[in-house]
This record gives sequence, structure tokens and C-alpha cells, in this order.
Amino acid sequence: MAGVLRRIRWRRVLGALVLPCVLVALGLAGRAAWRSEQYFHYPRPAAVLPADLASAREVTLRTEDGVELRGWYVPSRNKAAWVLAHGLSQTRMDLLPEARALRDAGYGVLLFDLRAHGQSGGETSTWGDLERRDVRAALEFVRTQPEVDPARVGALGFSIGSAAVAEVAAKDPKVAAVVLLSPFNTLWLAAAYDFRRFGVVTQTGALVPFWRRGIALEEVRTIDAVDRIQPRPLFIVAGTEESGQPLLDELFAHVAPAAQTWRIPGASHGNFAATAPEEYPRRLREFADAALKPVPVAQPVVEVPAAEKKAPAKKPSRRTKTGAR
Repeated sequence: MAGVLRRIRWRRVLGALVLPCVLVALGLAGRAAWRSEQYFHYPRPAAVLPADLASAREVTLRTEDGVELRGWYVPSRNKAAWVLAHGLSQTRMDLLPEARALRDAGYGVLLFDLRAHGQSGGETSTWGDLERRDVRAALEFVRTQPEVDPARVGALGFSIGSAAVAEVAAKDPKVAAVVLLSPFNTLWLAAAYDFRRFGVVTQTGALVPFWRRGIALEEVRTIDAVDRIQPRPLFIVAGTEESGQPLLDELFAHVAPAAQTWRIPGASHGNFAATAPEEYPRRLREFADAALKPVPVAQPVVEVPAAEKKAPAKKPSRRTKTGAR
């Protein structure tokens, strides 16, 4: 009887200790899930074409899964072009500084709203997963423009746009050059990094909104995609004030020395043109010019018939010289 009573007391003690811990863990996980869910809810403003982009025309793209994307296309003046993919909760207008820098250098530029952003269709962002289809549709459009050499088309992406660009470029060797702005190493880390304080409890909670939407967390891995982009030109830019600096350290070390990298002092997540208004567009143009310069056309070798060799002239003998005896 005494043994039974002791077991009951221990169960009560354990219950008194474990139950509060479980409740706290559930509370932390639930709060992380709620905060993470907010990433999927944001305004979707309409884009307004700036006066200095009057040469751009409105375009509509359709992805392989039927999503309609809206954008602007500036025709190329040098037979090369760039596709630009923005970040989470942004629109095509957030990449206007990059578009202007490339436009001024003669490049064609396609700015477009990713799915579930701006004026494009789609119900939800997938942080670079389904956005891979958006980037593929954009590249296909640009390559078919009559003034563009399809072998001279590059892709630039910011944040989740960089994840989609990196994954597409890794599998599509026709992407001639790549620029990644504020990239993340893997989608899993991007989703869970800011919730790491309480470890697996809060990180698991943060991933619930992604799992609920069927987002392929393990398929979007920029740190692996960059290996398959090489040896094509690759430029990675990030700010020194972005969160996740240890992850950026890892990515930058991983790509060196095969890629160009730049950490902009004082810059946070994007808005690089405001932090480095002269150096940023200059570096971007320099990279684009070096990466998408025209491929020299091999000139046909013309066979020139060898000239007939002339017999060497004979030296006159002494007997023929004037005054010879």
C-alpha cells in the first residue's frame, strides 16, 4: 500500500513539473506561429510607372501553373537584358534603382510583380519556392524579344527573389549571369532564423505557416545552387547591418573566390542605392558589362594560296663585270 501511495505522489510531482513546461512550450510555439503567419499578410499596392521610364511598356506574363504576372519591360539597346525579381512584401517598384542603373547602360530590363504581390495573381507568397516558376516565365519572355540576344540575358533577385533566381539559374545554363541581393542560405533557415531564441520549440512553431501552405522548405537552398551556377558570372551583395550575419559569412566564404561579393557598410536588408548612391550602381553596371559583353564571333579562316617561291638571283661572275680581263 505504501508503494502505491509513493507512486501516486511521484506522478503528481512529475505532473506538476511537466504540465507547466508543456504549456509554456505550446505558448511559445503558438506565438512563433502567429508571428510567422504575419509574413504572409501584407499590402499589395499598384505600381505607378515613373516618368523617367516612359520607354517601358506594360507586359503580362503567364507561368506554367497559370498565374498571371504583371510587369514593365524596357527594350534593350545593346542586345542584352536583365530580369529583376523583388523581395517579400515588395513590388516591381522596389527594384527601380537597379532597373535605372541597368537601363542607363543600355540593357533591356523586365520588372515584374511576383505572384501574390502587387498587381500579379496568386494567393500566397512561397518565399522562393513557386516563385521559381515566375522567374522562368520572365526569362522566357525576355529571350523572345526581337532586339535581345538570348545568350546575353541575366537575372537579378533580392531576398526571396534571389532564392528563386539562384534556383532557376542553377538548373538553366542559359542564364548568362546572376546577381543575388541579400540572399539567404536556405529557405528553412530564412523562415526559422529569427525564432531561434528558444530553439526547436519556437523554430518549429515558425515553420507551421510554411507547412500549412505546402511550401517546399528543403528544395530552396541558395548555398547549394551557387555551386551549380559556377563558372558563370555571379555577384552577391549584402549589408553589414542585416540580420543573420553568421549565415552571410558562411555563404560568402562558400562562394569565394569563384564569385564577386560585396558587403556594403551600414546597409541593412536592401535599399543599397540609398546607402551607397554612387558606388552601388557603378559596381552593378561594371559587373553587368563584364558578364554580358558580346561573345566574339569567330571569323572564318581564308586559305591564301602560297606564293610561288622565286629562285634566288645568281650573283654575277667576275668575268661579266665591266673591266674584267
